Parts: sequence; C-alpha cells; structure tokens
Amino acid sequence: MTGSGRNDEIRLEYVSPDKLRFDPTNPRLSEDGQRSQSDIQDILERGPHFALELIPSFLENGFIDYEPLVVRAANDHYVVVEGNRRLAAINHIRSRSTEYAQKSTKLADLESIPVLVFPTSGTQEQRKKEQRVYLGVRHLFGFREWPPEAKAKYLDAQVKTADDLERVARELNIKRQDIQRYLVPYRLRKAAFSIWQQHKDQDFWVVGESLNRSGIKSYIDLDVDSKTLKVTDFDKSKLSHLLTFVYGTGEKRTDRIVKDTRQLSMLGKLLQSKRAAAALEKGATLAEAGVLIESKDETLQRLEGLLRECKSVVTRFKKQTSAAEMVQTFEAFNKAAKQFLKDGL
Repeated sequence: MTGSGRNDEIRLEYVSPDKLRFDPTNPRLSEDGQRSQSDIQDILERGPHFALELIPSFLENGFIDYEPLVVRAANDHYVVVEGNRRLAAINHIRSRSTEYAQKSTKLADLESIPVLVFPTSGTQEQRKKEQRVYLGVRHLFGFREWPPEAKAKYLDAQVKTADDLERVARELNIKRQDIQRYLVPYRLRKAAFSIWQQHKDQDFWVVGESLNRSGIKSYIDLDVDSKTLKVTDFDKSKLSHLLTFVYGTGEKRTDRIVKDTRQLSMLGKLLQSKRAAAALEKGATLAEAGVLIESKDETLQRLEGLLRECKSVVTRFKKQTSAAEMVQTFEAFNKAAKQFLKDGL
C-alpha cells in the first residue's frame, strides 16, 4: 500500500471504505477465524454490537475526524483493528446510498475517512504488542471501555499460558485480579457450554459478578489454575442450579431468585449453608432460605419488620367492607405476634 510518512511510525491517512476489511481473526467477531466479510457485517449489525445505532450520527454529522479507525496494512487493503462497528454502519449506509441520500447531505464525507495506520516495520510480535497495548489501554480500562463480555473475549485470546498472563498484566499495567474477574467466568461459560445453552441470551456479567463472592465459588466447587487462569474443574449440577438462581428458566424466567446483582452477596452467604442451599435448590426464595441461617434474635427482628409492613398495607383497606374479614384476621394475628415478641419466645 502507498501512503505518506515512514512505515515505522503510526500515521494518519484518509482512505476509501472500499479499502477497509474486518479482521476475521478478531475474537470479538469470529472465534474460529473463518467468518466472511459479509458474515461479520451481519454479526455487527445484530446484538450485542448493534452497529446500525450509529447511522443517525453519521447522517447528521458525517465522520468525526478526531475519532479515526485504527488499522494495519495488508497487501492492497487495510484490516481494521479498532472501529468495526463504525465501519459496519458506514458499509450499510453506502450500500443503500440512494435511500440515505434523501435523508442526509453528509454522505460524501463517508467516501474518505481517517484511519490511524500502525507501522509495518519490526517483527510481527512487536507489531502485535503495539496494537495490544493500544487496545488494552483504550478499551479494557480506558475511557472507551468495551462491555464486560468483549473484555473477556479479548483477554481470552491474549492469555493462553502463564507467560502470557504476566505479559498482558505488565503491558497493560493491570492487576492479575482484574484479568481474573473477566477471564474466569468467560472460560467457565466455554467449559460449561451445554449447561449454559439455555441461558446464552442472558447477561454474561451477572455470573461474572457472582464469582466475586467466595460462597458462590465454593458452592460450584470451581477450580482454576492460578498460573494460567484456566478452569480445570467445577460441579456441573451446582453450576446448573446457580444459573437458575441468577437467570431463571423458561421464556419469562419467573423462577429466578436473584432479581438484582445487589442480592448476590446474600446468595453467597446462603450457599455457604448446606440447609439453605438445599432449600434454594428446591425453589425457596432468598428470604425463605435466609430464615435457616438466622439467629433467633434476627428472626424475631424480621417478624417485627414484617408486621409493620403488613399493618401499613392492611390499614389502607380498613374502611372497605369487602376487606373486613381480612382486617379482623390480621388484627388478631398482629396482637398475638406482638405478645410473642414481647415475651421473646
């Protein structure tokens, strides 16, 4: 390829989108490296990438020059290292230029777009390192962060050995614990593919957050090689239960017991108790299982709180004739319960 500047420096060029290609080896787009350009275009237009969401901005503003795509030269074209969603949106617009020309006067701006070209000199490993550091700093823990699953895919592609783990941590100046937070749940999902299939459309990061609770990791007997962060073992039955706890089953998933990630700490605490864990496996709620690990005083405090909540609800219907029997029954129960609390039995 021709272009201005030396081939051992990062340089800015303006090129036609016709000269740009998606990278089929990008783990975020093609795990097996066998996708065609049209396949990748289709992947990027759908969830979780939703590249078509960028179209209104391009139609209104054209291409913003200070956000160039990042590319590497390859024979007679460039391969996109960063900016695939933007390229997919541009491809979509250009393939329907007649349609979009009626909606925007900015289409000419998309015929020559800025790209940041990484050098072709040096060894292949040196070039990969430069790209790795750029993407890692920019997207893993930088100001244009990828979503958790994209971070995990990227790290999975980069870390295969113990040496890789140390190198990535050093190059990106991030802690092993941060790499582990993303890599372990992603690798667990890959290792438990058949178990995870019915939950494949659910938010990956809910399990990522759950594995930060020691009680949950112990519950599924998760074993990870500390040197490579490879998942070496786990209890399939317990993992299946965990996925039901956090995702539920069926179309509406009404049987999930964790409604919010803030409840994961309580789940982790309950799963450290065999009695509570068994109750959850049989369909108990967090509150129902919680009774099994509470002290007597904690249970009495819970009862007192529930009485206050019930009273506030029942009082609302006190004047309704149809609710008379309910109100009378509650008042009798409330009186007996208060005496029970007073006696401390």
